[in-house]
Amino acid sequence: MFEATPIVWHNGKIVPREQADPSIASHSLHLGIGVFDGITAYWNGDHYYIHRLIQHLERLHNGSNKIGLYYSWSIETLAAGIEELLEQLPPTTYYIRPIIYRSQPNIFITNDIADVTILAVTVPRDVNKSLSCQISTFERVSSRAIPIEWKLCGTYINSYLARTTSQAAGFDDGIMLNQAGNIAEASAANLLFLHQGSIITPSLDSDVFPGITRYTLFDIAHDLGIPVIERTIQPNELACFEGAFLASTMMELKPIHNIQNYQYQTANNQLFKRILAVFREITHQ
Repeated sequence: MFEATPIVWHNGKIVPREQADPSIASHSLHLGIGVFDGITAYWNGDHYYIHRLIQHLERLHNGSNKIGLYYSWSIETLAAGIEELLEQLPPTTYYIRPIIYRSQPNIFITNDIADVTILAVTVPRDVNKSLSCQISTFERVSSRAIPIEWKLCGTYINSYLARTTSQAAGFDDGIMLNQAGNIAEASAANLLFLHQGSIITPSLDSDVFPGITRYTLFDIAHDLGIPVIERTIQPNELACFEGAFLASTMMELKPIHNIQNYQYQTANNQLFKRILAVFREITHQ
């Protein structure tokens, strides 16, 4: 079960979660004006391992500055806040969600200093689950309309629609196409394919989010001598691939066993198993 912890780090101190709630009249609530990130704190028996923490917080900082959500806390302070929060929680693996927003009761655009809250969420980790996906009826929002790389709160209504409609149709997730009709990504994860000893994945100019886990996989592939090809991928190519999987911070790496009527044996694919083994070694340091 996904469950938020009863305490959070909020504007410099640990407080009950409800003290960080925005006003019902906050424009962050009404208009989706906010920036967030997602970070996994892996509990490895006697310590936490957080993969590329500073890179996550730099992305958060850059996105919030781009839309004028300014705050006074340094990246180092936020990193220390995450550590402080984890120290006061029961030891387990958490999904950490820092979010920048405005809590004040003003539904109109303002230049007020933003609030910063870091909450932790317990998440089920069914790491071996294989997924069923469909091509979503919802198009991936164009990065010319809303910059994909900023991880803006309001953008993710696109992801919500893609996933919930796919789940209602009996699938685990939806694969979105971009305006050109090419494959972009899943609702909240990057999509990668396996083909003749290589990884093939949509290029960023296909309205693809530059995920940190995506780049981690590129590093793993480089170390293993596995070619990575970033290019435009059309839906009619789905029959050509030997496997497919999703990658994100929360999802980690999830094999796909079908996209629409195209069947894959990803979980048993030796290339995928090599990549997955190295990824688990990294996250269980």
